[in-house]
Amino acid sequence: MGSSHYCDILVLFYCGTTGDNSSELLGSDESDLVVIVWQLLDLNQNQTGDIHYIYVKPSNDFCLRKEWQKETNITSQTLENAPVFQDAIHQFEETLRNELNDQGRTCSFTLCTDGQCHLRQVLMPASVWSDTTLPEFCYSFFDLKKEFRLCCNSMETDAMEIYNENYADTRTPDSVQDMLNYLNIDVESFGTFGVDHVRRMGAVIQVLVSERYGHVFNAPERIVARLDTGPCMTSELVRDDTVIRARGLPWQASDHDVARFFKGLNIPRGGAALVLNPQGRRNGEALVRFENEEQRDLALLRHKHHMGNRYIEVYRATGDDFLKVATGTSCEAIHFLSKEGDAIVRMRGLPFTATSNEIIEFFGSDIPVVHSEEGVLFVKHPDGRPTGDAFVLFASEKTALAALGKHKQTLGKRYVEIFKSTAAEVQQVLSRHMTTPIIPTMPAPVPLILPNNQQTLMSPHAQISPAYQQPITPGCIRNCIRLRGMPYSATVEDIMNFLGELSLYILPNGIHMVLNQQGRPSGDAFIQLCSPEKAGIAGLDVSKGGCHKKHMGERYVEVFQCSGDEMNIVLMGGTLNRNGMMPPPGMAIVPPEPVPTAGSITAIPAPTAPATSPFIVQTPHGTLLMQPPVVSQPGIPTLQTLDLIQAQTLLAAPRTAIYTQPTFLPYAQYLPTPPVSPSSANPIPATTPIANLTSPNSAAPAGTNPATGAGIQVRLQGQL
Repeated sequence: MGSSHYCDILVLFYCGTTGDNSSELLGSDESDLVVIVWQLLDLNQNQTGDIHYIYVKPSNDFCLRKEWQKETNITSQTLENAPVFQDAIHQFEETLRNELNDQGRTCSFTLCTDGQCHLRQVLMPASVWSDTTLPEFCYSFFDLKKEFRLCCNSMETDAMEIYNENYADTRTPDSVQDMLNYLNIDVESFGTFGVDHVRRMGAVIQVLVSERYGHVFNAPERIVARLDTGPCMTSELVRDDTVIRARGLPWQASDHDVARFFKGLNIPRGGAALVLNPQGRRNGEALVRFENEEQRDLALLRHKHHMGNRYIEVYRATGDDFLKVATGTSCEAIHFLSKEGDAIVRMRGLPFTATSNEIIEFFGSDIPVVHSEEGVLFVKHPDGRPTGDAFVLFASEKTALAALGKHKQTLGKRYVEIFKSTAAEVQQVLSRHMTTPIIPTMPAPVPLILPNNQQTLMSPHAQISPAYQQPITPGCIRNCIRLRGMPYSATVEDIMNFLGELSLYILPNGIHMVLNQQGRPSGDAFIQLCSPEKAGIAGLDVSKGGCHKKHMGERYVEVFQCSGDEMNIVLMGGTLNRNGMMPPPGMAIVPPEPVPTAGSITAIPAPTAPATSPFIVQTPHGTLLMQPPVVSQPGIPTLQTLDLIQAQTLLAAPRTAIYTQPTFLPYAQYLPTPPVSPSSANPIPATTPIANLTSPNSAAPAGTNPATGAGIQVRLQGQL
């Protein structure tokens, strides 16, 4: 043989459970481990030792199936008197080392199993459930199936024919019995659960390491014992077949808890990423990346396994899904996460004047913060104002758990909330608060030519910096619908298929996909239709011929009828209720200036009901004219008539250039994109005329479509 074995002795290892014990599904049913069987095999002398086995007492409420007892010849009384898992592991290690010492020479050894499941899917999870520390040698092993394939690939054809002349199946053997048949070996069975399996493994290995084959065991597999919580970089290539999505996590779960749930499966650096909702709180999901496709498939077999009292759902995901959550654009987050430290906590509700030293003193010398002041990272708004949140780095998870004991204790005059955190959460939070939008903004709008008497509609607050997006046409007519709860992967085509025949009544560029604060789909959309009647039909329940709670893919979607004004108020952070419109936080409703009239048109008197009067939303940066519903009264022209007259006199009046500012967000920029709905023969111009600002029914200059929507993507901040 040209090279030597990795170790002197193989420990042939077998685990048996109370459930399915097939090599492919072992451990997938979360059954208890009840037997450990092993045998030593000297690779240099090609000799086997005695076979040992230990019964393990299962959980307190175990119940054995009669079929299983008949198959294994193990009774409930036998398991009742067996040692618990922790004691069984200690007994296994002690017996193993004593037998190695009897060899009379210094020997290195490595476990060898029939497939991946015995260690990764049974022994490792059992150690988590019983809170047992496994010996170090349990984290390295040879997979007999893989070693056999390697040997078969390197076999000479003549040598193979000697052994496989009676093996009819042309596929590579995938079970120990198939290997025996392939090699034309017969092993006597004694009917003892687990023992016969180990004897068959020994017979196969003895043939593989014989002079005829000369196979060398030189590259064992490794099981990662602890999670590396460092950051995942955006430059990393993440394959789709290595990622899963876990749902149903407890809200206080950390990335270490996720790693414990998947213990035995290797998670690369920064590979466990908890998902946050648009409010920055955990939504009970995590994206987890594994070392290879094989281990991803083993993770899928843990579908509906338990984390505490909760079962966790496990589904396939993509590399893009993982990168959206696990990576970020904040250099401060990457610098913070690159420091040594195994655990992170998040502090919320800090005084805005809090400093790093005050946080270090808050935890005290018994709970030391690693790297002193550099172990504290404050979260700030883009303008540098503190948010009241901070991330703190600790040397170990044990220290971080002690830090959680400070939850709701007072720092200054405020009590502080403390939670477990993760590297992915640091990336997500800082990327949302401290970095500029990833999607480039649209160019500044072209100045509009307006008559002098029209300046009173915006004066004295008309000089506002250009908006980053086109507006959704305001108005009181409820010809719009809101879709809520769409799949994140929904496209414009999906929306049109969802609406069916009603999609024929969508205004050109009238589909507005709503983005969350990260610039990604939020599951919401606003649709502008040609009439309130069509919007009302869409808002009906699906059982009544509408679209409300109709399914789009695997999710049902809620449909609500609304107006352009209501859309804008909601998108800026406002709310709607039975008492009328409520402006967003930080804004106030101020009385509108008189609306000019023309010719013999009588001015509209100020209505007495606040819920139906035109109003201006006063923001920290300027004003926004909003137009609630107006009820037509006898002898008084409606708003539609007034706007039409103003539009007709537009070209005849003296002209002055100003910028339109139909919507302005004081808290976050919208992330615009070009129109996404089907185009029309008369597409909407880059900016919306001011005549269209006051009503969707205003006439427009020649060459434009007065009923055209804005066709933008916007960020949702409020509720409808």
